Amino acid sequence: MDEQDWLRFLTLDWFLYDLSEESSETVASKEFPPAGDLPEPLDGYIRHEKIQDSQMVQIDCSGIKSEVKSLQELKNIQQTVIKYSEKPEKTSLGKLGSSWLVWGQLMSDEQSPVKLAQEICTQLQFEGTSPNWQVDLIAHGPLLGATLYELWCPPQAQGEGESYHLLICLFESHWRKEALQKRVGNLLNHCQYLFLYRHKVVWAFQQSRRLRESLEQPSRLVPQVTNQSLARLEQSEVNLTELQDHLRQSLNLLAVYATQLNYLQEQRHTIEINLENYRQRVIKLAGLSAQDSPKTPGEKVGGWQGQGSSLLFEKFSQFAENKYLRQIERDYSSLSPGLLLVENSIKAVESLNQIEQTRSDRRLNTTLTIASVGVATSAVVATVIVATPPPNRRQLEFQITTILGSLILGGVMSLVVWGWGWLHWRRK
Repeated sequence: MDEQDWLRFLTLDWFLYDLSEESSETVASKEFPPAGDLPEPLDGYIRHEKIQDSQMVQIDCSGIKSEVKSLQELKNIQQTVIKYSEKPEKTSLGKLGSSWLVWGQLMSDEQSPVKLAQEICTQLQFEGTSPNWQVDLIAHGPLLGATLYELWCPPQAQGEGESYHLLICLFESHWRKEALQKRVGNLLNHCQYLFLYRHKVVWAFQQSRRLRESLEQPSRLVPQVTNQSLARLEQSEVNLTELQDHLRQSLNLLAVYATQLNYLQEQRHTIEINLENYRQRVIKLAGLSAQDSPKTPGEKVGGWQGQGSSLLFEKFSQFAENKYLRQIERDYSSLSPGLLLVENSIKAVESLNQIEQTRSDRRLNTTLTIASVGVATSAVVATVIVATPPPNRRQLEFQITTILGSLILGGVMSLVVWGWGWLHWRRK
């Protein structure tokens, strides 16, 4: 390397995000290492911050303290950053997502920002992959008096495989240290939100892919359940027990199907909300960048000057809207009719079950009425006979005759009532 590959204030920041409902202090106490400055002779710090429902851990490191550094030092700086992200429980941070930011100031106007950025990419190694300038560069342009390059290797549908997100920001050589610190502060402040929103969008899409996969089996059962319902509706004789078992299985399928579809819709809303937050944050950042752009007298800051900065991050928004949102919308549209089919089949089976249950209750009531008449008749006859026993008969013979007579008379009365009911039903 020659002097063309040196930068002032070369720094590497790693932003790691996790979902957490706990307070910043509670989460920070669990993390390793604790927030604060890195130990001597390292130049850097670790910061924890609670942002909405997420927890951010930022590790900032410039390596050994010195104002000017060679890009070759980036490898060691990255290894240091990764070491400080490890936790004693051997669980990884950044389950929601993580982003890298490399920034520094050009030594002179003769240096080429694009060549420096390309060399920075060769020095970095991410988990399982290295930056590919030709494939992964998605945006570049001016920002806050610097030239910014964004590289992104998207994760697979369910978050598997190689992926990374990297920003390289090279400030122009003419900025003084105080002005540079202000711009870097603004950059870091806005990036922590931009990164969070974009990771939430990607995470929600990955969740939707898992939900889509979990819906494959219930969706294949929909035709089977609806066909079984139709078959039972067409039967002349219905087994009430089998009908109720089928209804129970259909209700279980409906519960799983409806719950998963609702979760799928929730992921769509999550993407929409965070995309909007992402765009609003880009507008704010573009407004700050516009203050550094030349403008004609009387022209308001934040007009056309910030347009380049907003377009700098627009590619991700377009990608998420065209691929992520549309894919979820297509999935929901294709799966929703299955839910309606199951609901309609359940309503039909419930109606049939109510009809059969009513018939069964009527038959039971009729049987109970007939039995009650027979029992009542037997009881009355037995009571009358026992109340006036013949004087010249043995007691045992008398009891046996009484029991048999009352039972026979009760049975006859039951048959009479049943016959009357049957004739009444036939007339109707």
